[in-house]
Amino acid sequence: MKRLRGQKQMAAAVLVATVAVTGCGGSSGGNSDNKNPASASPIKVGVVTSLTGVIADYGVEWRRGFNIGLEYATGGTNKVDGHPIQVEFKDDGADPNAAVKAAKDFLSSEKVDVLAGCASSASAIAVEPLAERYKKVFVVGPAVADSITGQNYNPYVFKVSPNSYMEAKAAVEAVTEPGATVAQLAPNYSFGWDSVKAFKDLATKAGLKDVQDVFADQTATDFTPQLEKIIQSHPKYLFVTWAGAPGPWKAIQDMKLDKQGITVITGIPNIGAIKALFQGAEGMHGFTTYYYTLPNNPINDFLVSHDKSQNNTVPDLFDPDGMAAAISIVEGLKKTHGDASGEALSKALSGMTFQGPKGTYTFRAEDHQALQDQYAVVLKKQDGVDYPVPTLEKVIPASDTVPPVLNKK
Repeated sequence: MKRLRGQKQMAAAVLVATVAVTGCGGSSGGNSDNKNPASASPIKVGVVTSLTGVIADYGVEWRRGFNIGLEYATGGTNKVDGHPIQVEFKDDGADPNAAVKAAKDFLSSEKVDVLAGCASSASAIAVEPLAERYKKVFVVGPAVADSITGQNYNPYVFKVSPNSYMEAKAAVEAVTEPGATVAQLAPNYSFGWDSVKAFKDLATKAGLKDVQDVFADQTATDFTPQLEKIIQSHPKYLFVTWAGAPGPWKAIQDMKLDKQGITVITGIPNIGAIKALFQGAEGMHGFTTYYYTLPNNPINDFLVSHDKSQNNTVPDLFDPDGMAAAISIVEGLKKTHGDASGEALSKALSGMTFQGPKGTYTFRAEDHQALQDQYAVVLKKQDGVDYPVPTLEKVIPASDTVPPVLNKK
């Protein structure tokens, strides 16, 4: 997304949490013993995500949603066809090397049946080859890079989060002036590269003119050189893609881009980032993949009520992504009657439509990208809320943001 997200540091370098109902012995996966469900072997799920570091909030939100999704999809039993589902989380700190190490530990030492997670696109891309090597399904989220299901696609990878194209399509719709000039600012890695390419392609098709694309290091704190370059190109709009703190937002305010006729467009981030970065921005229009009051369905109601009761919070940007991932895994296992082998589960998930907190999701058969709705919003003041609230203008249906199939396999 154009997923601007407020972050906070967490102390532990590696955090492992287990949500499990431990089953009786035997190897994991395989068809369940319906005559004696108590003897069914456990199905092990290993989640690699960022629980510390610059995007720790994303992994924490995703973990909350995943646990609630597992509870929802199994009716509180944590079982499918008698097979207990064991879930373990490992922290990669947004470091691709750490992600690979964690995934290898899961696959070779702990013999998990299913991989999931990766908040960082770079981590997801680094882990993908392991899913193919070990022939294990890997459900990716909330990483968004198009290349995850594009050039890096393999048949065991399923991405439950939107991709850069889907979010860029929503951003292009926010530019209302025909033929306007636009510039882009993005982080200098796969997430940013894919976002810039997607937006440029769509902006060009919409008759807009992309006049400048500028990249900055993901950990940058000084954005003066990049913004000066953008100002010199005199765009009407600046589309900002960013994930992580501190990001370019203070610099954009300090350099008064609005006073120079430049309108900034971005995705609406998680609640922490809205509080930190968008105070006083009532009336700003944008798009988001989720805000907890936007979807109107029983599954989202379940997520909201359980986040409040279990975690003393409301769902944030990536809780629904984690919930949808857990639901998809459980629904796939129901189709295989508990067979968690990569071949069986991949076949079950490919092309599968399921219901989640945002409504209907479909893992497109051609590349396993989950198609899903997004939301056009405007920030408004709301009594009793200490930040501008994303208020629904319209649902952007999945059919309006269907991305091209980019894999060559």
